[in-house]
Amino acid sequence: MATFNDIMTPGKFDNLYYQNLHKGLGLLKSDQELASKPRTAHIVIEYTKDEKLFFRDFVMAIEKLGLHGVKTERDKEVWRRFNGFN
Repeated sequence: MATFNDIMTPGKFDNLYYQNLHKGLGLLKSDQELASKPRTAHIVIEYTKDEKLFFRDFVMAIEKLGLHGVKTERDKEVWRRFNGFN
């Protein structure tokens, strides 16, 4: 099963997803809550206003994930906690 991030620009990777969160059109409930929680709402607002900021932060996050390497079936682990390293 597959779905698009947003219906307005389904074939494009952009910050419209964050703009749609303000309209209640988030793909995931957890993402939709980002726009309504005081702790994270300011991030959604910034990404809505500044696509370059969104792309810069996205690249940094992907690079950070790359530092951890790719897990294979043999390397899998059971997470006992989700707020730090096991």
